[in-house]
Amino acid sequence: MLTLVVSWFSPVTAANAAVFSLREKAAKAGILIGSGAVNPAYLDDPQFARVLPEQFNSLSPENELKWSFVEPGKGVFDFTKLDRLVSFAQQHRMAVKGHGLISGCCNPAWLEQIQDPAELRAAMTKHFGTIMTRYAGKMDRWDVATEVFSTFGGTGLEQNYFYRVLGPDYLATAFRIAHAANPKAKLFLNESLVEYYPAKRQELYDLVSDLVAKGVPINGVGLETHLTLSPPDPGVITGIVNSYKALGLEVAITEMDVHLNPDENYEQYQAQIYGNVVSEALAAGIRDISFWGFTDKYAYTWIPGAKPLMFDENYHAKPAFYATWSALAAYACGSGQEAVAAVGEVVNALVNARTLKDADARRLTRLLTSAAKKRDDQGAAADVRSAIKLTQDLVAGGRLPAGDGQGLIYGLNGVLSKLS
Repeated sequence: MLTLVVSWFSPVTAANAAVFSLREKAAKAGILIGSGAVNPAYLDDPQFARVLPEQFNSLSPENELKWSFVEPGKGVFDFTKLDRLVSFAQQHRMAVKGHGLISGCCNPAWLEQIQDPAELRAAMTKHFGTIMTRYAGKMDRWDVATEVFSTFGGTGLEQNYFYRVLGPDYLATAFRIAHAANPKAKLFLNESLVEYYPAKRQELYDLVSDLVAKGVPINGVGLETHLTLSPPDPGVITGIVNSYKALGLEVAITEMDVHLNPDENYEQYQAQIYGNVVSEALAAGIRDISFWGFTDKYAYTWIPGAKPLMFDENYHAKPAFYATWSALAAYACGSGQEAVAAVGEVVNALVNARTLKDADARRLTRLLTSAAKKRDDQGAAADVRSAIKLTQDLVAGGRLPAGDGQGLIYGLNGVLSKLS
């Protein structure tokens, strides 16, 4: 039996001023929810600068930490853009991830002229040390290396510049140098498409397990999760998490977006993918989820016409946002009772935001209160379904904005998932 009775009125507070806040739900569950691909120039956009800290508790740069951007000339560092991001994050109590120290691209010409292994290790030591010392206590986790395998896998490590000079153990060298620069930082290896390709998934695991066996200081693996045309098979993310958990390592989702052909049903399919992947990741034990941006205004895609992010170009939340919010809300609620309370908070906030009339809120609250009092889950679920139907009717009748109604429906479906 659900014993909670939901009150329909409460004052506006910092917690519910944003009616649907990913950040607020993540905070309740101890989850890092982040936006990557943050170009400091985007902060000049007032809407971007408002929504970013409202919805996320973490951010990471797009390219500003890559070698050619931060040390374009030997010993000449440019921290202007990174400092701006860090200052913004501190102002808004957000974590910052360092992305990424080395990669196959973005190496300045002066660096790639170095062909002596000892000289390159010295350059890496100075580069890593200068950056990680500057941002010690400000960037809490780092992508030490990113995309070290070929796109589809099955061909071993990419023979990039670092591989050619230092050999196949260059990653062990990079992680050891990074650890020496900041022993308290969490260090990750970031890779793409392992959710789709079993051979690449195995390659990554074999590499990482070898690093662990050698005592290399690595804390986890980052799954980029750039999802294209279809989701990964159910259970794949869970299997990945379990395999690395057995090695004592964490798994993070680092760059999630969903690229679909823009047909008439794409938004609902996109929402389903966002919601299912985030739900599986949370259930598997992932506590760090970042998206590759959040508004299609600044999105990059390889699918013509795709709009891969959770907000459209005008910062209107898409169904994908509400599905993600619902996945977080459902995870944060340990019981049907807590799930009902979460929906009650949404109803309160909609009233306070003047998008839901008092009389309509009372009708919804009566159904939620009835669900809370039911002694059996089946009876409670019937009341929740009635609340979903009422919400649909309010949207159809123009008494509740479609976006708010969509979010409320996702929340009510989250309650049903706790009652099933």
